[in-house]
Amino acid sequence: MQKLEIKNIKGKKYLYIKYKDKVNDKNLTKLLYIGRFEKISLPDFLSKLNKLHTTRLTNFTDSWLNKTHQYLDEEKILQLELIHYNYQLFKSQFPDELKIYNNSIFVYYVQGTTAIEGNTIRQKQANELLEHGVTPAGKSLKEVYEIINFKNLAEFLAHFEGDISGKTIQKIHAVIMDRLLESAGNYRRIQILIEKAEHEPPRAFEIPELMKQLTGWYRKHRTNMHPFELAVLLHTKFVTIHPFVDGNGRVARALLNFVLEKNDYPKFYIGLEDRDAYLDAVAEGNKGNYHPVIDFMYTVYTNQHDLIKVNGDTRFTNENINEFPEMNELLNQFLKLKRL
Repeated sequence: MQKLEIKNIKGKKYLYIKYKDKVNDKNLTKLLYIGRFEKISLPDFLSKLNKLHTTRLTNFTDSWLNKTHQYLDEEKILQLELIHYNYQLFKSQFPDELKIYNNSIFVYYVQGTTAIEGNTIRQKQANELLEHGVTPAGKSLKEVYEIINFKNLAEFLAHFEGDISGKTIQKIHAVIMDRLLESAGNYRRIQILIEKAEHEPPRAFEIPELMKQLTGWYRKHRTNMHPFELAVLLHTKFVTIHPFVDGNGRVARALLNFVLEKNDYPKFYIGLEDRDAYLDAVAEGNKGNYHPVIDFMYTVYTNQHDLIKVNGDTRFTNENINEFPEMNELLNQFLKLKRL
């Protein structure tokens, strides 16, 4: 919420924009100086509206640049926060279109995260199944359930108000692997090998303690580490443990998006075309080398969300911010004050 405010200082009137932002779970109320009310012109005011967004973006970036970030440099954080900020603007200004955008990203995510594991349902078929319940011809029940279970997971998380814990992770696995695995939701009790991977997961009896350590690590860093770094590291550390008999990759990517969305960032997805590069980066993470997986996911993520698009058309860029309803409202306030 933002509005114009006039302050009388020593008999002279000064115009400000008063605005509120939520940054890093803190509600901030600030004033942006516009100029002497009598002297400010309409072109000057429109120019200041652009400065408002620059100022608000700076609030985002300054907050997160002060957080712990071992693997993200300043340039990466600035780009991530531009995506973060743009997404928040889009949410506040075009909520109906945001729903369309998020639904589209959800289909990419579900189809991609299952395709990586061998599901052959294509994107258009996944969309028909998720949106209209149309089962694609020639596909197994297993493949259909793999897709549908992510819709069930989304419904569960939409009403979930907690945070990541061992029980939360087991519940996510139970939903994702429903009707696909008898032991869904339970940690494995056998030793497993990852096909075509050098990494050997820890022994089964170690898993409860390792998962306790992982969730403890998350709690320690969830408020002081940049959310993108936190999400990718949680994902990768989880994969290294491989606590379930099957479905570990899908749970890991669900955890990554849980952290991103909890911190108001758009969803991340990986397409089948990036499968090999993704698995190579994760393999390095299994060795404790996290730079490749951070860099890989950063590149994919920023390419996905550099522009907000709805139905294939660019709906939001940095150049059209003055078309936002809130900008029009401020402009109308200015015209009324000036009686133009």
